[in-house]
Amino acid sequence: MLQGSVCTHRASMLCGAALLLFAANAAAADEADFYKGKQIRLIASTGPGGVYDTFSRLLGQHMAAHLPGRPNIVVQNVPGASGLKATNYLYNDAPRDGTVIAGVHNGIPNAPFEVPQGVHFDVNKLSWLGSISEDPFVGYVWHNAPIKTFDDAKTTQVVMGSSSANSMGTKMAIISNAFFGTKLKTVTGYEDSSTVKLALEKGEIQGTFANSWGDLKTQQPDWIRDKKVRIIIQDGFHKDPELPDVPLIIDQAKTEADRQALEFMMARQDFARPYVAPPGLPPERLETLRRAFEATMRDPKFIAAVKAQRLEVANPMTGEQLAKRVQQLAATPASVTQRLTKLFDDYMGK
Repeated sequence: MLQGSVCTHRASMLCGAALLLFAANAAAADEADFYKGKQIRLIASTGPGGVYDTFSRLLGQHMAAHLPGRPNIVVQNVPGASGLKATNYLYNDAPRDGTVIAGVHNGIPNAPFEVPQGVHFDVNKLSWLGSISEDPFVGYVWHNAPIKTFDDAKTTQVVMGSSSANSMGTKMAIISNAFFGTKLKTVTGYEDSSTVKLALEKGEIQGTFANSWGDLKTQQPDWIRDKKVRIIIQDGFHKDPELPDVPLIIDQAKTEADRQALEFMMARQDFARPYVAPPGLPPERLETLRRAFEATMRDPKFIAAVKAQRLEVANPMTGEQLAKRVQQLAATPASVTQRLTKLFDDYMGK
Protein backbone atom coordinates (compact mmCIF):
# COMPACT_ATOMS: atom_id res chain seq x y z
CA MET A 1 0.00 0.00 0.00
CA LEU A 2 2.82 2.40 0.91
CA GLN A 3 4.73 1.51 -2.25
CA GLY A 4 1.69 2.29 -4.38
CA SER A 5 1.23 5.64 -2.63
CA VAL A 6 4.86 6.54 -3.31
CA CYS A 7 4.50 5.63 -6.97
CA THR A 8 1.32 7.67 -7.23
CA HIS A 9 3.08 10.63 -5.59
CA ARG A 10 6.04 10.38 -7.97
CA ALA A 11 3.70 10.16 -10.93
CA SER A 12 1.87 13.26 -9.76
CA MET A 13 5.14 15.14 -9.40
CA LEU A 14 6.25 14.12 -12.88
CA CYS A 15 2.90 15.08 -14.29
CA GLY A 16 3.04 18.45 -12.54
CA ALA A 17 6.56 19.10 -13.82
CA ALA A 18 5.50 18.20 -17.33
CA LEU A 19 2.56 20.60 -17.13
CA LEU A 20 4.82 23.41 -15.90
CA LEU A 21 7.28 22.75 -18.71
CA PHE A 22 4.46 22.71 -21.22
CA ALA A 23 3.10 26.01 -19.86
CA ALA A 24 6.55 27.61 -19.97
CA ASN A 25 7.12 26.47 -23.55
CA ALA A 26 3.70 27.72 -24.56
CA ALA A 27 4.36 31.12 -22.95
CA ALA A 28 7.73 31.38 -24.71
CA ALA A 29 6.08 30.53 -28.02
CA ASP A 30 3.43 33.20 -27.43
CA GLU A 31 6.11 35.80 -26.70
CA ALA A 32 8.05 34.80 -29.80
CA ASP A 33 4.88 35.12 -31.87
CA PHE A 34 4.27 38.60 -30.43
CA TYR A 35 7.77 39.98 -31.04
CA LYS A 36 8.51 38.30 -34.37
CA GLY A 37 8.75 40.93 -37.11
CA LYS A 38 8.11 43.78 -34.69
CA GLN A 39 10.17 46.88 -33.97
CA ILE A 40 10.89 48.06 -30.42
CA ARG A 41 11.51 51.75 -29.82
CA LEU A 42 14.17 52.35 -27.19
CA ILE A 43 13.87 55.96 -26.06
CA ALA A 44 17.05 57.66 -24.83
CA SER A 45 16.29 60.62 -22.55
CA THR A 46 19.23 62.67 -23.89
CA GLY A 47 20.34 63.91 -27.27
CA PRO A 48 22.83 61.96 -29.40
CA GLY A 49 26.27 61.49 -27.86
CA GLY A 50 27.11 61.11 -24.21
CA VAL A 51 26.91 58.11 -21.93
CA TYR A 52 23.12 57.70 -21.76
CA ASP A 53 22.84 57.65 -25.54
CA THR A 54 25.89 55.39 -25.95
CA PHE A 55 24.57 52.82 -23.48
CA SER A 56 21.13 52.86 -25.11
CA ARG A 57 22.56 52.23 -28.57
CA LEU A 58 24.72 49.37 -27.28
CA LEU A 59 21.74 47.86 -25.45
CA GLY A 60 19.63 48.17 -28.59
CA GLN A 61 22.27 46.32 -30.61
CA HIS A 62 22.52 43.37 -28.22
CA MET A 63 19.26 42.97 -26.29
CA ALA A 64 17.28 41.83 -29.34
CA ALA A 65 19.31 38.59 -29.40
CA HIS A 66 17.86 37.73 -26.00
CA LEU A 67 14.24 38.45 -26.87
CA PRO A 68 11.99 35.74 -28.34
CA GLY A 69 11.18 36.45 -31.95
CA ARG A 70 14.32 38.60 -32.38
CA PRO A 71 12.57 41.97 -32.88
CA ASN A 72 14.45 44.95 -34.27
CA ILE A 73 15.34 47.65 -31.72
CA VAL A 74 15.75 51.27 -32.81
CA VAL A 75 16.88 54.15 -30.59
CA GLN A 76 14.90 57.40 -30.49
CA ASN A 77 16.32 60.44 -28.69
CA VAL A 78 13.80 62.38 -26.58
CA PRO A 79 15.83 64.90 -24.57
CA GLY A 80 14.28 67.41 -22.20
CA ALA A 81 13.98 68.37 -18.53
CA SER A 82 16.58 65.85 -17.37
CA GLY A 83 14.54 62.84 -18.42
CA LEU A 84 11.09 64.09 -17.41
CA LYS A 85 9.94 64.58 -21.00
CA ALA A 86 10.77 60.99 -21.95
CA THR A 87 9.34 59.50 -18.75
CA ASN A 88 6.10 61.49 -18.93
CA TYR A 89 5.63 60.27 -22.50
CA LEU A 90 6.40 56.68 -21.54
CA TYR A 91 3.91 56.73 -18.68
CA ASN A 92 1.03 58.55 -20.36
CA ASP A 93 1.25 58.03 -24.12
CA ALA A 94 3.46 55.07 -25.07
CA PRO A 95 1.86 51.73 -26.02
CA ARG A 96 1.65 49.37 -23.05
CA ASP A 97 2.52 46.22 -24.93
CA GLY A 98 6.31 45.95 -24.64
CA THR A 99 7.14 47.67 -27.94
CA VAL A 100 8.44 50.85 -26.26
CA ILE A 101 11.08 50.99 -23.52
CA ALA A 102 13.34 53.79 -22.33
CA GLY A 103 16.70 54.58 -20.83
CA VAL A 104 15.97 57.47 -18.48
CA HIS A 105 17.99 59.73 -16.20
CA ASN A 106 18.86 58.21 -12.86
CA GLY A 107 17.15 61.11 -11.10
CA ILE A 108 13.69 59.96 -12.22
CA PRO A 109 12.96 57.90 -9.06
CA ASN A 110 13.59 61.04 -6.95
CA ALA A 111 11.77 63.45 -9.26
CA PRO A 112 8.37 63.32 -7.47
CA PHE A 113 10.05 64.83 -4.40
CA GLU A 114 12.42 67.19 -6.17
CA VAL A 115 10.31 68.62 -9.03
CA PRO A 116 6.73 67.46 -8.36
CA GLN A 117 5.31 70.09 -10.72
CA GLY A 118 7.01 68.43 -13.69
CA VAL A 119 6.14 64.84 -12.80
CA HIS A 120 3.17 63.16 -14.45
CA PHE A 121 3.92 59.58 -13.47
CA ASP A 122 4.00 57.24 -10.48
CA VAL A 123 7.48 55.78 -10.06
CA ASN A 124 6.11 52.68 -8.35
CA LYS A 125 3.80 51.90 -11.27
CA LEU A 126 6.49 52.14 -13.94
CA SER A 127 7.78 48.78 -15.20
CA TRP A 128 11.45 48.85 -14.18
CA LEU A 129 13.65 46.59 -16.33
CA GLY A 130 17.03 47.05 -14.64
CA SER A 131 20.12 49.21 -14.56
CA ILE A 132 23.33 48.65 -16.51
CA SER A 133 25.84 50.23 -14.18
CA GLU A 134 26.61 52.32 -11.17
CA ASP A 135 28.53 55.56 -11.75
CA PRO A 136 29.57 58.37 -9.39
CA PHE A 137 29.36 62.07 -10.21
CA VAL A 138 32.19 64.58 -10.10
CA GLY A 139 32.32 68.36 -10.11
CA TYR A 140 35.04 70.08 -12.10
CA VAL A 141 36.17 73.46 -13.40
CA TRP A 142 38.08 74.56 -16.49
CA HIS A 143 41.82 74.91 -15.99
CA ASN A 144 41.68 78.74 -16.00
CA ALA A 145 38.74 79.03 -13.59
CA PRO A 146 39.23 81.33 -10.57
CA ILE A 147 39.16 78.39 -8.15
CA LYS A 148 41.36 75.34 -7.80
CA THR A 149 39.67 73.44 -4.94
CA PHE A 150 36.25 72.91 -3.41
CA ASP A 151 37.23 75.10 -0.45
CA ASP A 152 38.10 77.92 -2.86
CA ALA A 153 34.44 77.90 -3.97
CA LYS A 154 33.48 79.02 -0.46
CA THR A 155 35.17 82.37 -0.96
CA THR A 156 35.16 82.89 -4.73
CA GLN A 157 32.19 82.76 -7.09
CA VAL A 158 32.38 80.31 -9.98
CA VAL A 159 29.85 79.88 -12.80
CA MET A 160 28.62 76.30 -13.21
CA GLY A 161 26.61 75.13 -16.21
CA SER A 162 23.80 72.59 -16.21
CA SER A 163 21.03 71.37 -18.48
CA SER A 164 18.05 72.25 -16.29
CA ALA A 165 16.87 73.02 -12.78
CA ASN A 166 16.08 69.30 -12.48
CA SER A 167 19.60 68.15 -13.31
CA MET A 168 21.96 66.69 -10.75
CA GLY A 169 24.46 69.46 -11.46
CA THR A 170 21.98 72.17 -10.48
CA LYS A 171 20.63 70.37 -7.45
CA MET A 172 24.00 69.46 -6.00
CA ALA A 173 25.16 73.06 -6.49
CA ILE A 174 22.06 74.32 -4.65
CA ILE A 175 22.71 71.90 -1.81
CA SER A 176 26.40 72.80 -1.64
CA ASN A 177 25.60 76.51 -1.41
CA ALA A 178 22.99 75.91 1.31
CA PHE A 179 24.90 73.35 3.39
CA PHE A 180 28.53 74.37 2.92
CA GLY A 181 28.48 78.04 1.99
CA THR A 182 29.92 77.70 -1.51
CA LYS A 183 29.38 80.48 -4.05
CA LEU A 184 28.32 78.43 -7.08
CA LYS A 185 26.34 80.39 -9.67
CA THR A 186 24.40 77.99 -11.87
CA VAL A 187 23.48 78.70 -15.49
CA THR A 188 20.84 76.34 -16.90
CA GLY A 189 19.06 75.88 -20.22
CA TYR A 190 21.53 73.65 -22.04
CA GLU A 191 20.04 70.64 -23.82
CA ASP A 192 22.25 68.03 -22.18
CA SER A 193 25.72 67.38 -20.77
CA SER A 194 27.28 67.52 -24.24
CA THR A 195 26.13 71.10 -24.81
CA VAL A 196 27.21 72.03 -21.29
CA LYS A 197 30.71 70.86 -22.19
CA LEU A 198 30.68 72.87 -25.41
CA ALA A 199 29.76 75.94 -23.38
CA LEU A 200 32.66 75.18 -21.05
CA GLU A 201 35.09 75.01 -23.95
CA LYS A 202 33.75 78.31 -25.32
CA GLY A 203 34.20 80.05 -21.99
CA GLU A 204 30.48 80.67 -21.41
CA ILE A 205 30.73 78.88 -18.06
CA GLN A 206 33.59 77.85 -15.79
CA GLY A 207 32.60 74.34 -14.74
CA THR A 208 29.86 71.88 -13.85
CA PHE A 209 29.13 70.46 -10.43
CA ALA A 210 27.81 66.95 -11.08
CA ASN A 211 28.77 65.20 -14.28
CA SER A 212 29.04 61.44 -14.59
CA TRP A 213 32.63 60.35 -14.06
CA GLY A 214 32.11 57.65 -16.68
CA ASP A 215 30.75 60.21 -19.13
CA LEU A 216 33.76 62.50 -18.66
CA LYS A 217 36.26 59.66 -19.04
CA THR A 218 34.51 58.36 -22.14
CA GLN A 219 33.68 61.54 -23.99
CA GLN A 220 36.57 63.83 -23.00
CA PRO A 221 39.54 61.67 -22.01
CA ASP A 222 41.88 64.40 -23.31
CA TRP A 223 40.44 66.85 -20.78
CA ILE A 224 41.71 64.59 -18.03
CA ARG A 225 44.95 63.62 -19.73
CA ASP A 226 45.90 67.19 -20.67
CA LYS A 227 44.59 68.67 -17.39
CA LYS A 228 42.10 70.91 -19.15
CA VAL A 229 39.79 70.47 -16.17
CA ARG A 230 40.37 70.33 -12.43
CA ILE A 231 38.12 67.93 -10.53
CA ILE A 232 37.20 69.58 -7.22
CA ILE A 233 34.60 67.25 -5.66
CA GLN A 234 33.27 63.70 -5.83
CA ASP A 235 29.51 63.44 -5.35
CA GLY A 236 29.74 59.84 -4.19
CA PHE A 237 29.96 57.59 -1.15
CA HIS A 238 33.46 56.23 -1.78
CA LYS A 239 36.52 57.77 -3.36
CA ASP A 240 37.28 56.56 -6.84
CA PRO A 241 40.73 54.95 -6.99
CA GLU A 242 41.61 57.33 -9.83
CA LEU A 243 40.79 60.37 -7.67
CA PRO A 244 42.42 59.71 -4.28
CA ASP A 245 43.05 63.39 -3.51
CA VAL A 246 39.63 64.74 -4.50
CA PRO A 247 37.30 65.19 -1.48
CA LEU A 248 33.92 63.51 -1.12
CA ILE A 249 30.95 65.80 -0.67
CA ILE A 250 29.41 63.37 1.85
CA ASP A 251 32.41 64.02 4.11
CA GLN A 252 31.54 67.73 4.17
CA ALA A 253 28.27 67.06 6.02
CA LYS A 254 28.27 68.62 9.48
CA THR A 255 24.90 67.28 10.69
CA GLU A 256 22.96 64.05 10.39
CA ALA A 257 20.20 65.92 8.55
CA ASP A 258 22.71 67.11 5.94
CA ARG A 259 24.05 63.58 5.55
CA GLN A 260 20.56 62.11 5.08
CA ALA A 261 19.73 64.66 2.39
CA LEU A 262 22.98 63.95 0.55
CA GLU A 263 22.46 60.18 0.80
CA PHE A 264 18.98 60.54 -0.69
CA MET A 265 20.31 62.62 -3.58
CA MET A 266 23.26 60.34 -4.30
CA ALA A 267 21.40 57.03 -4.10
CA ARG A 268 20.79 57.30 -7.85
CA GLN A 269 24.45 56.52 -8.49
CA ASP A 270 23.77 52.88 -7.60
CA PHE A 271 21.40 52.66 -10.60
CA ALA A 272 23.15 55.13 -12.88
CA ARG A 273 21.76 53.71 -16.16
CA PRO A 274 18.12 52.68 -15.50
CA TYR A 275 15.78 51.22 -18.11
CA VAL A 276 12.03 51.15 -17.85
CA ALA A 277 8.82 50.31 -19.70
CA PRO A 278 5.33 51.82 -19.36
CA PRO A 279 3.02 50.76 -16.53
CA GLY A 280 0.39 48.12 -17.05
CA LEU A 281 2.38 45.70 -19.19
CA PRO A 282 1.02 42.15 -19.38
CA PRO A 283 2.93 40.21 -16.67
CA GLU A 284 4.43 37.79 -19.18
CA ARG A 285 5.68 40.71 -21.30
CA LEU A 286 7.37 42.39 -18.34
CA GLU A 287 8.97 39.07 -17.40
CA THR A 288 10.24 38.64 -20.97
CA LEU A 289 11.78 42.11 -21.06
CA ARG A 290 13.38 41.78 -17.63
CA ARG A 291 14.95 38.43 -18.42
CA ALA A 292 16.23 39.69 -21.77
CA PHE A 293 17.77 42.73 -20.08
CA GLU A 294 19.35 40.52 -17.41
CA ALA A 295 20.75 38.14 -20.03
CA THR A 296 22.22 41.08 -21.96
CA MET A 297 24.10 42.22 -18.84
CA ARG A 298 25.84 38.80 -18.83
CA ASP A 299 26.41 38.69 -22.59
CA PRO A 300 30.19 38.70 -23.31
CA LYS A 301 29.58 40.48 -26.62
CA PHE A 302 27.66 43.28 -24.91
CA ILE A 303 30.28 43.62 -22.17
CA ALA A 304 33.06 43.75 -24.77
CA ALA A 305 31.19 46.40 -26.78
CA VAL A 306 30.74 48.49 -23.62
CA LYS A 307 34.43 48.22 -22.77
CA ALA A 308 35.33 49.25 -26.32
CA GLN A 309 33.59 52.57 -25.56
CA ARG A 310 35.70 52.92 -22.37
CA LEU A 311 32.60 52.24 -20.26
CA GLU A 312 31.78 49.33 -18.00
CA VAL A 313 28.98 47.11 -16.79
CA ALA A 314 29.48 47.67 -13.06
CA ASN A 315 27.13 46.08 -10.52
CA PRO A 316 24.06 45.95 -12.80
CA MET A 317 20.61 45.63 -11.23
CA THR A 318 17.77 43.36 -12.30
CA GLY A 319 14.32 44.80 -12.79
CA GLU A 320 13.18 43.35 -9.47
CA GLN A 321 16.15 44.85 -7.62
CA LEU A 322 15.64 48.25 -9.21
CA ALA A 323 11.91 48.26 -8.49
CA LYS A 324 12.63 47.48 -4.84
CA ARG A 325 15.20 50.29 -4.65
CA VAL A 326 12.69 52.72 -6.16
CA GLN A 327 10.11 51.68 -3.57
CA GLN A 328 12.64 52.30 -0.79
CA LEU A 329 13.38 55.78 -2.08
CA ALA A 330 9.66 56.53 -2.34
CA ALA A 331 9.40 55.68 1.37
CA THR A 332 12.10 58.21 2.40
CA PRO A 333 11.03 60.14 5.54
CA ALA A 334 9.11 63.32 4.77
CA SER A 335 11.51 65.36 6.88
CA VAL A 336 14.24 64.65 4.33
CA THR A 337 12.24 65.09 1.14
CA GLN A 338 10.37 68.20 2.34
CA ARG A 339 13.63 69.90 3.22
CA LEU A 340 15.00 69.26 -0.24
CA THR A 341 11.76 70.26 -1.96
CA LYS A 342 11.75 73.59 -0.11
CA LEU A 343 15.39 74.15 -0.98
CA PHE A 344 14.76 73.59 -4.69
CA ASP A 345 11.51 75.57 -4.68
CA ASP A 346 13.28 78.52 -3.06
CA TYR A 347 15.89 78.37 -5.81
CA MET A 348 13.13 78.46 -8.43
CA GLY A 349 11.53 81.43 -6.68
CA LYS A 350 8.33 79.62 -5.74
